[in-house]
Amino acid sequence: MPKVVLTIGGSDSGGGAGIQADIKTFSVLGLHGTSAITAITAQNTMGVQNIYPLPPEQVRAQLTSITEDFSIAWAKTGMLHSAQIVGVVADHLSANEIPLVLDPVIEAEAGGRLLRPEAVSALIDHLIPIAGVVTPNIFEAEALTGIAVCDMESAAHAARNIISLGAQAVIIKGGHLDCTDLLMMKDRSILLPSERIPGENHGIGCTFSAALTSFLAGGCSLEEAARRAKEFAKSALRGSLRLGRGAGPVNQSAAQRAEASRYRVLCDLERAMDRLEENPKLLDLMAEEGAGPAMAVPGASCLEDVAELKGGVARIGDKICRRGGLRFGEKSNKAAVILAAMRIDPRARAALELAPSALSLCRESGFLIMDGTMGSTTDSTSRHKMGADGRGQLRGEEGSKGRGSSREAPGHLQAGSTLLPIAIWNEGDHGKRPRLYLLGSSASSLIDLAARMSGSHDPAPGL
Repeated sequence: MPKVVLTIGGSDSGGGAGIQADIKTFSVLGLHGTSAITAITAQNTMGVQNIYPLPPEQVRAQLTSITEDFSIAWAKTGMLHSAQIVGVVADHLSANEIPLVLDPVIEAEAGGRLLRPEAVSALIDHLIPIAGVVTPNIFEAEALTGIAVCDMESAAHAARNIISLGAQAVIIKGGHLDCTDLLMMKDRSILLPSERIPGENHGIGCTFSAALTSFLAGGCSLEEAARRAKEFAKSALRGSLRLGRGAGPVNQSAAQRAEASRYRVLCDLERAMDRLEENPKLLDLMAEEGAGPAMAVPGASCLEDVAELKGGVARIGDKICRRGGLRFGEKSNKAAVILAAMRIDPRARAALELAPSALSLCRESGFLIMDGTMGSTTDSTSRHKMGADGRGQLRGEEGSKGRGSSREAPGHLQAGSTLLPIAIWNEGDHGKRPRLYLLGSSASSLIDLAARMSGSHDPAPGL
């Protein structure tokens, strides 16, 4: 059974922060999230337009209802808005001995005051003394202590001050400094460095504290929970969604989606290899050194995002045998071609190297053929220049918007101004041998296309 956690805070109508960000985080990390709403905000990526606080007795009623039915492993607070609500929350958590992550939310990241000035002293007097850990950013730390935090020395000074108020531990978040967080406990302190991820985003503070709550509820030590929460928040930040006209929300499911994408790529490559093994004659069509397709995850940016069969395949008698297993991160020409092509058309996620002699079959199949050398085009109706810069990157040049031959092979997909599949032809400048790559949206579709090109497989119905 999953652990049950509780978030107490405001509702963000834009879905980027507050209760919504907390529940998303709990769910992704495998916990059951409950909530007590303190205020309803009219809020979007541009800021907070209005706040409608709930009466303290309604907050108390929510908390009572939750704890009468659920065993709460850990709770966290966010926006509490008023001194009266702070008092209700403190009384209930103390009475039920629920461990607390106190995120002292004072202002929204998108702009807007969320905690009344008089409520700050109530937070200091009633919630900090019962908190297992307090997670202020540098501005919240200053509001709680009066100490301006501008470096690690002043952060440590503020953290010691908060611990002196009764907290068991403090994490001063350093996103507004050099992205190094300071975790201070009563007996020691730890620095948690990180790199800055560019862009304006909304909900990262809530996501971090909710992740910290989740890992603590799962039994992690505070140090381990802090490190894991920081990594989780970084992945959510990297996957931030470009929504709205202001600071877009972070994406708590980004890492989960990335892992799912890698699994789907491996599944498609496995299907492609099965089909290749069923059609050993396809090796005659494929390049001897490049047997087997490669495929990238959506949004691939480096070799670690591209998978292929390590070692390729070998022909033994009338059978095809794999030399290795499917791996991400193999350095190969196919991977470089995919990464270059995806900068022009993100759908071009798979590549298959064919024998140079297959160029005529690509023409007969009606594929758009793009030149992978610095030379000029030789057939303006079916070939377009796609220069290489020496680092394995391709760049589209003027004239590459045509559709090639008027004859289209089965399985064409239109992607912007180009068609998939397309063929990349490299003449083999400077003494290198010519290379031919077939690009498509998936590895299995490329194997099917190669089979149809060679006449060893009947087209599937509807293609």
